Amino acid sequence: MLTVDEIVEKLKEIVGPRFVSTDPIDKINYQHTLAYGAYKALPDVIVRIESDAGGSHQLAKLLSFANENKIPIVAKGGVGMGISSPLKGGILLDMLGLDKVLEVNPTLQYVIAEGGASVYAIHHALRQHGLMLPNFGTYGPSVVIGAMVTKGGIGYGMTRYGWIADMVIGLEVVLANGETVRLGALANQGTDFGPFQKWIHLPDLLGLFTLSAGALGIISKVCLRAIEGRREWLHDYCYSFRRGQLENVQEALLRLVKGEVVYDIHFTDRWQYHWPMEEGLYDKAKIPADGWFFLKTILFARDPEELAYKEKRMRAIYNEQGGIDVREIAEKGMGKAQEYGLHGWPDFHIMGPDGWCSSVVRHTGMFAVTSKMYPITFLKEMYDLDEAAKRECGLWDPEHSPQHDSYVTRDLAMKEEYFVFYNPYDEEDVGKLRRWMGKVQEFSNQRGVVWTAPTVSTKGPYPYERLKNLYDLVKEIKRMVDPNNILNPGTLL
Repeated sequence: MLTVDEIVEKLKEIVGPRFVSTDPIDKINYQHTLAYGAYKALPDVIVRIESDAGGSHQLAKLLSFANENKIPIVAKGGVGMGISSPLKGGILLDMLGLDKVLEVNPTLQYVIAEGGASVYAIHHALRQHGLMLPNFGTYGPSVVIGAMVTKGGIGYGMTRYGWIADMVIGLEVVLANGETVRLGALANQGTDFGPFQKWIHLPDLLGLFTLSAGALGIISKVCLRAIEGRREWLHDYCYSFRRGQLENVQEALLRLVKGEVVYDIHFTDRWQYHWPMEEGLYDKAKIPADGWFFLKTILFARDPEELAYKEKRMRAIYNEQGGIDVREIAEKGMGKAQEYGLHGWPDFHIMGPDGWCSSVVRHTGMFAVTSKMYPITFLKEMYDLDEAAKRECGLWDPEHSPQHDSYVTRDLAMKEEYFVFYNPYDEEDVGKLRRWMGKVQEFSNQRGVVWTAPTVSTKGPYPYERLKNLYDLVKEIKRMVDPNNILNPGTLL
């Protein structure tokens, strides 16, 4: 077995001395994930992988070395919302140097990018050709496409088009032994036709690497489907409902998704607007005093006729269920993007000095979020359970801003995000957080939720074990492609 010093020297040979670090400060900086400050683990060594102008890199050689010496390796993109902490130590692999957008095909409407490419960079490249990703995430430029694929990937447009993972038509993946495989459309790259569709004359294996948390291979390239899109085709609305109208909210959501009326719906509650209102970012007089749930809604329409048709149907559904039109939030919390021009596409007031997240953090602290899916028809039950758990754990107050920010999906489901803000340096506060997350885990697992990129270390084995022989099959695949269990160990096994 190699010593850490021997491992470091070999890594320097592979990627160069400048891209290897064992500095304690670097380790501390790299251990964090944005939403899970309560889960931390230090790597033994940090390695940054970079591609040259031609797209060549040493990822395969690096993985081959780690596999041969049974060294755990965890790929990390930007500081995102998943858990990319090296639970078993070893190598933490910084993927941000594999950042190139390699091709945009405006005729066949696809884009190819390296696994560490910023999703923002991909959006920017597409917009030069009048294109967009059908699902576009807006949670900061640090989010990278490989990470979005391995956790499914959320973003605006999920109501109409689905996950980022649903946009994937091809992948290039480096396996634990250093072997590179091309899947879906990228298997056809190099032919005259090129990567025009994901279906090839073999069983589809793209899904093997989505929601895998990097436990089966490391994504080096992604090919994504794009659509024609312009900022002025997105139209913003917001409807509010009282706390006792959650069943009406469920009915409205079901009808809007079934009718394919809307491009995107965000389900939020008043906690999200508490501190922004206190800071004066919103005019309280223009927001219903008894409004508790807010459905931020986007319509996609190319011309006035299409907009009039969709808007009429949307308004009829919301009005029938007792919703109240709230222009204050639609204009300031969503539509203010127009001030930046048609090519600005900012964060819809999530980040930035006047974004809701920034104003909340100024009054609270670090946040944790649970992330899972369940049917729209269980929205009321799940919201009530979460509120009860937060009250019991002492978190239902402005200082903890226990807000919801959930996507409504085309699968007639909620992609739920339960937030709690807390002080990561206060043991009592961290204890409250952990207790709440345990309660959420318990009532969620009992009902059959689907977690977003769970790991055994954070969700326990039950979500996997209830899948019975399917989980057994995935474990067999894991042992086949990663017999030494070096790829993000602790996630699947």
